[in-house]
Amino acid sequence: MATAQDPYVNTQPGDLITAQLFNGLQSTIRQDIAEQIKEALDELNTVDNAEDSAKLGGKTLEEVEKEILDKAQTFLPSRTGYKMIFKRLRKIGDEGYIKHDLHACPLVDIYQLDYFDVVCGAPRDKDEADGKVNFFLFQSGERTMKSTIIPTPGTSAKRATFEIQKTDKTPSFKIPFQTMIDLLEIPYDPDQNLGDLVDDFWEKLFSTENAHIGPNDTFGQDQYCNSPWFEQCCGEKRTVGQLKRGGDWPNLFFQMRPRKTVNLPDFGSPLNIVVGAPPHIQVTQYDFDNLGIKWLAPPPQLPDPSPELKLMVLLKV
Repeated sequence: MATAQDPYVNTQPGDLITAQLFNGLQSTIRQDIAEQIKEALDELNTVDNAEDSAKLGGKTLEEVEKEILDKAQTFLPSRTGYKMIFKRLRKIGDEGYIKHDLHACPLVDIYQLDYFDVVCGAPRDKDEADGKVNFFLFQSGERTMKSTIIPTPGTSAKRATFEIQKTDKTPSFKIPFQTMIDLLEIPYDPDQNLGDLVDDFWEKLFSTENAHIGPNDTFGQDQYCNSPWFEQCCGEKRTVGQLKRGGDWPNLFFQMRPRKTVNLPDFGSPLNIVVGAPPHIQVTQYDFDNLGIKWLAPPPQLPDPSPELKLMVLLKV
């Protein structure tokens, strides 16, 4: 192949440029270009990142598709006029008001939020860390917990065992922590430690500014807590990034226990009067943006440790 120091055809000043010489020169140039192209192709092994051409951001098409679908399922309720709201009715006759801004009279469904036994990671008073709560953060390995209350000496009493998750294959009360963070739209980054994120979570859960959950009432500090695993992890100041790299992040869950019963008509009432409506909770649609929920009468048994009634209210347009 010719170079600048090695011309195609050697000529001297004053030589005659003939047609034959010119045509030969064109052929030589064409051949030289073809040889350069072939040499370049032979030296080219792979294009940078060619092996990742079937991936987006290092993820396969299937992984990207699943991520998009998961996000869609998380935010779909907010796009279809759906709200989940937590309310506290503090006494009989108390009416709680909800400004839902759905611009219509929504369908209303009400569940009672049960209390359940847990062992909190940090004592809520100086004597013990056992308690009954409405909301709980825990790790999937925590299925049963032993009471922290030590039996009185000289008695045969044993520490109680609390079941946080079902030990068989039946469904358990658990919602992924990541799902709740997405619903509450809580920003975080991989360098944020879990303790700060948990504090943000509880604050946002009981905020009136949530787009997808709420506006909620504020629940007392004795009505929610974190498990011992959470408290230990928060004390170690482990970051979100560390939990994700270690595989612990998908094992973090939020627990609540909403319950609803069907109130059947009382055919044995005096004069055979059929009571066709539940007598305990009244829902009033004031306008297209506001409704009220009133506690009319106590149920036959109220298992809560407080005189309040805790509710999960679902609204759908």
